[in-house]
Amino acid sequence: MGIRTADEYRQSLRDSRRVYIRGQKVDDITKHPILGVTVDTIAAGYELTASKDPAVRDLFVAPHPETGEPVNRYFITPKNREDLANRTKMIQRSIEIIGGLPFGKDIGTDCLNAAFVVAGQMGKKQYQENAANFLEHLRKNDLHTCGAVTCVKGDRSKEPSQQKHPDYYMHVVDKNKEGIVVKGAKIHITSAPAANEIIVVPTRQMREDEGDYAVSFAIPANTKGITFICRSGRGVWSDHEFHADRPVRELTEAMIVFDNVLVPWERVFMCGEWQYSMLIAYTFATFHRFTAISYKVPAVEVMAGCAVAMAKYNGLDKVGHIRDKLADIAAYVETLRALTNAAANDPVMYGDIAVPNPLIANMAKLHFASKYHAFMELIQDIGGGILATAPDKKDWDNPDIHDYLEHYLGGSDKYSTLDRLKMIHEAMRHVCSHESAFHEVTTVHAEGSMAAQKMMILVESPLKRYEMMAKTAAGIISIE
Repeated sequence: MGIRTADEYRQSLRDSRRVYIRGQKVDDITKHPILGVTVDTIAAGYELTASKDPAVRDLFVAPHPETGEPVNRYFITPKNREDLANRTKMIQRSIEIIGGLPFGKDIGTDCLNAAFVVAGQMGKKQYQENAANFLEHLRKNDLHTCGAVTCVKGDRSKEPSQQKHPDYYMHVVDKNKEGIVVKGAKIHITSAPAANEIIVVPTRQMREDEGDYAVSFAIPANTKGITFICRSGRGVWSDHEFHADRPVRELTEAMIVFDNVLVPWERVFMCGEWQYSMLIAYTFATFHRFTAISYKVPAVEVMAGCAVAMAKYNGLDKVGHIRDKLADIAAYVETLRALTNAAANDPVMYGDIAVPNPLIANMAKLHFASKYHAFMELIQDIGGGILATAPDKKDWDNPDIHDYLEHYLGGSDKYSTLDRLKMIHEAMRHVCSHESAFHEVTTVHAEGSMAAQKMMILVESPLKRYEMMAKTAAGIISIE
């Protein structure tokens, strides 16, 4: 098959998977008012591979490395800086063209790329063959994936083997000739209910007595014993909202429960090799933070644009303190862009696999996360209190009060009241809404905490070199 259509993707989800949201079991997620938005967002990604624009199609479709047949470019294992840069371009162009990110193939291949790296480091041929065969399965059938990484963890002060029950971390409960049986739950898994395949990697380093927790595999989403319990979210546009003439784009997260799930041996990438659990988690985190900083760039560009536009609509774009805030906003966005590009441009090689520069990728993610709330505050400050109190579209459309709104809610005479209200509502979605509050939390915790990024920065930074240079400057050691 190679490249599927959006309709073929939708049809593939009608496979008796167990999905719950708001306490209700969902028989067909493609028709659900909330989960259907997730499906449509992902389906839009399939439309990109069928684009009539050659530049778009050539970005999202690549020739199979061996056969030359067309496959989704996410399924090209990165071998050099160009391959990594293409992943960034795909993520960013997706957002620009369809208005959202069809998250899944990127995260799934973040997991699979990490599995390839670790299988190579182990030198275990069976795992290498399993990963290669699974990649071919994805290429042939153009499957949507999700990456299941974060375990529910229980008491965070205790190791996996010390929890009050073992299921707080995904683990192997049995092995037989057919495969392994796993139990546990993964949480915060983006686009999970709308994935065809789930790729699991360990959430952390495991110790010698925790070999059963060192497990990585791939499994179809409709496998017996798997249940998705989904976060609620918004549906389609309401008639109360000012909005662009394109659909809502949003993805739903889920907790995935694995209740004694049988995983065939040919789908296993790690089972018991606790010594390599840190490497697979570390490598996944590097790939995934690179994915994160790639999609954050266009997201914060839109937010920065709201600040620029609101300054103009309010007639304050020439005022000194507003321009000072706009400079801070631009510096935040452009630093993130520069670090994202640098992470791709200076990869670390594991065999023939190019991994984004771990130091730079973590610096970029820490920059984004640690300064995001201050970035939002600048936009709120420039936009003004109207971002919290603005009338909605139903008010604007009511002839009894329309003229009052038209008369009193204007700003600079260069712009219409309607355009100002549209921009107010766009800014509101980003900095003063349920959705914006959600993103404030996920910015801190998604793709790993800021503490995790600082740990990786310390590991990757040349601290010894810093010290030696200082000692040389102080005359404690001599230059050799």
